[in-house]
Amino acid sequence: MGFAGNAHRCLRLLLAHTPNVADTVKWALSAPISLGDTEGCRLLLEAGADPRRYLDDPPCPVAYAAVRAGCSAELLELLLAHGADLDAPGPDGRSPYRLAVGQGRTDLAALLRQRGAPDDATDSDRFLSACLRADRAGAQRQLADDPGFLDRLTRAEQGAAIVQAAEAGSTTAVALMLDLGFPIDVRGASDGRTPLHAAAYAGSAETVRLLLGRGADVEARDTSWDSTPLDWAAVGSGQRPRSNSRPDWVATVRTLIEAGASCDGLTLSSDDPKPPSPEVAQLLRAHGVGDDHTESKG
Repeated sequence: MGFAGNAHRCLRLLLAHTPNVADTVKWALSAPISLGDTEGCRLLLEAGADPRRYLDDPPCPVAYAAVRAGCSAELLELLLAHGADLDAPGPDGRSPYRLAVGQGRTDLAALLRQRGAPDDATDSDRFLSACLRADRAGAQRQLADDPGFLDRLTRAEQGAAIVQAAEAGSTTAVALMLDLGFPIDVRGASDGRTPLHAAAYAGSAETVRLLLGRGADVEARDTSWDSTPLDWAAVGSGQRPRSNSRPDWVATVRTLIEAGASCDGLTLSSDDPKPPSPEVAQLLRAHGVGDDHTESKG
């Protein structure tokens, strides 16, 4: 269930009428952590949820999961105050501190250090942090000190960083990474999205324009759903992810179509499980998308 708005009232009622609350909610933190819902986490923690017994698939410690989900400093501090392990590594072997540094989250990294987390960040973590913060001078200084450093970064590391920046609508950071030599078609995450897919899904219109201007393939397909950036933009307009603070899906969709994106395969069917927003649907109809398409979308 969602833990926001009126759902908090429902959650309070459920907790008040649930026997053996502590045992029932001991692994219930997954949803509010993934949603960045501080109040939902607070209610569960006060009801007895144990942040040291958090499970996922694969198992993932609470502090790491919160940092990975892009949590606020307030949420991370709440979890740590209730006993979350501040340096238990995640499935990839990185500590929460390393992850925070590598994601450019200096606020979370500082909080973890204040709480006693060891500084185990690598040169790669610090370089990617500079890139994500659009610290051109810092990134270039590190490359000047070690000219072969960029070649040692894996495509997975490069992909994760530039996709994160694209999702956040950080056009300056994306431009910096491209200037430094990050491949424009590099894939990020397990679904095989490109930076253009990520920017389109998040409604990052300015970043979409930058990527298209630098030669990104407007018809690139992800590796999970075989969908194009236009598909991702349409789905994103309906799901409204929170990664970009200034989303504009109408401008994003218009930019992609003007760049030659095909509308083939898009659906405006009333039973579409991932429908676009009404505004984007109206724009797509104006470009010939009807209600009789049946292909699935990613």
